[in-house]
Amino acid sequence: MKLSRLIATTGVALAGALLAAPHSASAASAAVPGVPMGVQQVRSATSATLTDVYWKPTTHATRYRVTVNDGATKVASYVVPSTQALTADGRFHVAVSTPNKCSTYKITVRSEDSLGQGAQVAVTEKTLAPTIVTKARAYRAADRTRATFEMSVPQWRGYLVAAGGGARADNLKAPTIAITTQLQLVRLADGKVINTTTTTQTGWTTAKVAKIYTGLDAKRAYVLKVTTSNDWGSCARQDGKILLNAVPA
Repeated sequence: MKLSRLIATTGVALAGALLAAPHSASAASAAVPGVPMGVQQVRSATSATLTDVYWKPTTHATRYRVTVNDGATKVASYVVPSTQALTADGRFHVAVSTPNKCSTYKITVRSEDSLGQGAQVAVTEKTLAPTIVTKARAYRAADRTRATFEMSVPQWRGYLVAAGGGARADNLKAPTIAITTQLQLVRLADGKVINTTTTTQTGWTTAKVAKIYTGLDAKRAYVLKVTTSNDWGSCARQDGKILLNAVPA
């Protein structure tokens, strides 16, 4: 009888512990803020070195930590208290530093409680200037002194210059952005520039750029240096080089 009462008492205590544990865990997890929603980044229309970041309030957050990275390098960090005034449409806003026209930035927005617990989400801010050309190749004709260099225009054309001095995205339904491609043919043996030409394309066209050169030395290799630019200029890190090999002896 005593043994039965002991088992019964232990069973009740164990059941109480099992029932209490989920309740405690649920209460703790509910207090941790979740991932910020509605995160959006927009290049500033008044300053090209800034990007406006917006997001919706997160339950249980006491602050938000916004970080900006250029590759592996942290550019800036901001702490926005949950008591900061919201925009007219009920969102938080902070202007972050994105100073380099040639850099792609990773912007992370993290919600935190008073203990630093929380969750985060990241968005990407692209370059002001266009990126490099793609699908590039060079080949000689049956006449080995004649060669064709061809490439696709950049997948990202960059931003337009806004009236206020900052940047604005192009209207993809009626694009107006102009991309200039400079082609410079260089002989590898002595680095001599043989020819320099430029082409300009307007809009988000998918057309290829092709250039034919004649009178080349079949026994020499050449490199076509490709520079893309828009109204923000060009980026050396995104210059391309297309090799044309010499004809084997």
